[in-house]
Amino acid sequence: MGTIVNGANGGFKGKAGSVIGSSWKSINYIKGLYKKRSKPSSEQQLVQQEKFRTLMRFLLPINVFLQIGFGRKNTEKVTPINAAFQFNLKQAIRGTYPNFELDYAKVSISDGTLYGAGTLGVLYTAGELSFTWDTGVSENFKTYGDDLVYVLAYHPEKDEFMSTPNPGTRANGEINFIVSDHLQTGSVHTWIFLSNRSKTRVSKSVYLGEVQLD
Repeated sequence: MGTIVNGANGGFKGKAGSVIGSSWKSINYIKGLYKKRSKPSSEQQLVQQEKFRTLMRFLLPINVFLQIGFGRKNTEKVTPINAAFQFNLKQAIRGTYPNFELDYAKVSISDGTLYGAGTLGVLYTAGELSFTWDTGVSENFKTYGDDLVYVLAYHPEKDEFMSTPNPGTRANGEINFIVSDHLQTGSVHTWIFLSNRSKTRVSKSVYLGEVQLD
């Protein structure tokens, strides 16, 4: 794929002969028409395809979180979900082809320099998941009471995610939500991360562990 930089004819969209023109974020691109493969995929290609499926199956449903958690990562060249994919591909997949699986403890929902929330906890009681964190703020670290707190739980057996309708704040120190009846078995994996109010700075996400629901 080529990039058009103020060429003689400028950018274009659509098909022209054997190439297709398109643009993204004011950058014009040209690429050749798709050619049907005549050779079977190599073993290395099959491995990469299976890793892609394994990771993207997890990431796609939480794109709204990734827009925040990876929204400042090289945004002129890649989308947040692609930035999250590249980041997690290096660390979060384990196993051998074709039996890849996610190492949830190494999955990152966000990555940044905002100071985190200190001592963290998660507890399941009476049908509710409760997340707790420190409420301390610091001018030196530029952390404030209105920093936003995002929590996420994933139920691997049901392949479903859970979270709150709206983020909490650093000053709250706690947030909880009711777990749907059909999910109150097995266990969930849990994460937490923060952003400032304008969502221009984020913390690294923290894996809080696996929580038993029954």
